[in-house]
Amino acid sequence: MRHYSLRTMIAVRFALIVLTVILLISIASNILISMQFEKYVGEQQSKEAEEIALNLSHQYDNASGEWNLDYVHGLGMYAMNEGYIIKLYDRNENILWDAQNHDMTLCSQMMDAISNRMQENRPELNGDFVARRFDLRQGKTAIGFLDVSYYSPYYLNENDFQFIEALNRILVAVGIVCLLGAVGMGLILANDIAKPIAKTVEITEQISVGDYSIRFKEGVRTKELFGLSRAVNQMAESLEEQETLRKRLTTDEAHELRTPLANVSSYLEAIIEGVWEPTQERLKSCYDELERISKLVSELERLKQVENENLKLHKTDVDLLELARSVVQNFARQMEDRNLHCDISGEHAVLLIDRGRMQQAITNIVSNAVNYSDENGNIRIVMENRKDVGIIRVEDEGIGIAEGELKLIFERFYRTDKSRSRRTGGAGIGLTIANAIVRAHGGTISAESEVGHGSCFVITLPKG
Repeated sequence: MRHYSLRTMIAVRFALIVLTVILLISIASNILISMQFEKYVGEQQSKEAEEIALNLSHQYDNASGEWNLDYVHGLGMYAMNEGYIIKLYDRNENILWDAQNHDMTLCSQMMDAISNRMQENRPELNGDFVARRFDLRQGKTAIGFLDVSYYSPYYLNENDFQFIEALNRILVAVGIVCLLGAVGMGLILANDIAKPIAKTVEITEQISVGDYSIRFKEGVRTKELFGLSRAVNQMAESLEEQETLRKRLTTDEAHELRTPLANVSSYLEAIIEGVWEPTQERLKSCYDELERISKLVSELERLKQVENENLKLHKTDVDLLELARSVVQNFARQMEDRNLHCDISGEHAVLLIDRGRMQQAITNIVSNAVNYSDENGNIRIVMENRKDVGIIRVEDEGIGIAEGELKLIFERFYRTDKSRSRRTGGAGIGLTIANAIVRAHGGTISAESEVGHGSCFVITLPKG
């Protein structure tokens, strides 16, 4: 199947549309103008016949009872050249002047010329010469009769046909100019549309082969195309971040596993080779390192479980304020050892949630607050009970999070302490688990922070 460029298709279709419109307008204009012109010509013929009758009525001398036949003759010959054949009668219907009797040959030539011209150019009319009688009067006195014969329903002379042909040529010329203009505008329009799309295709192709640094930098004025280019840039940025996180995840996982495995391996190697005695203390160290690996695996399994789209929630009515208090009780020893003060305040908010899952989410948030707070620091947990949602705020006065890392803290294995000290946290999965649990409940979790001034995590849960 042959493929055409978007630019070509838009330009061709735009030109076809414009050509169709121009053609329809030209046909309609030609028909309407011709109809109006023919109507005008027919009315003018009728008025001309009336004018001839009026002029002849002025050529009768009422005092002498005589007609100015010289003027009648001149007017009759002029009228015959214009396509009108007149026959003048006196009041007793005696013929005073007859164009056909005066010059039968000229009348026949004129009538044949008009008939042939109209039959050739307007055969659908089936016209013929008809006579119209006028009563000639001066005041209320009848002075005679006038028969005026002319081609009906109308006739067009050479000048009229030349006018119509000129009009048609003008319409054709205008159509050609408009078509050329339409093609030009279509090409410009097609280029405006196709160029960003082609650039988008180029960018997505480069993204597909792993180049996530590319961005759409050209300005786009079309709203939809601007949205498309922005979406592509956001996708590239997101993929670049995901790639960075993936690489970091690999590094972090390797780090988390390599250290305990290396320790256990070196201990066991030394014991096997007889360098060390298998004392209880050394075996306990090996056990602790294996326990560390086991804990990491358990956290990964728990993350997999809560991120599963089919995660089943066993919802019951739970008071968030009471739940938060029970969570804080589990950290009483740690806070006492570090002289941390935790204040819980706010309203009772009863929501239909999975108590165990939500307790785990709040525990992970509070754990972060405890681990990253300086000694003698303060932690505040505030509950809000609104019409449609319940809100939990956990604030601390710890080390804070850099602005550039806020959007990454809910990614698995992401930790802001690059030293990866075991004292300040686990494997970097806690916030990921909390985020997954909150989202499973249809809620949201966000964070605000300032380096050196602490952080604030906000959980918003819908009611019902």
